[in-house]
Amino acid sequence: MSDTFYKPLTPSMRNNINNAIDRNIAELDTCQENAFVNVQKIGQQVLKNLINALPDGYPLPMKKCD
Repeated sequence: MSDTFYKPLTPSMRNNINNAIDRNIAELDTCQENAFVNVQKIGQQVLKNLINALPDGYPLPMKKCD
């Protein structure tokens, strides 16, 4: 049996995801600038752009935590 289930993307979920991404970027901002940090910051910004481009109700896959 799969541990994956789907939840619709709601405005509050989008806000929670964006806040988590912003916290990740803020944590990376405390690091010394180098290629690894820059790649992760770019990846986080791309993820944020993708989440913001998805329509409300888009089914997002989730994993059950035990």
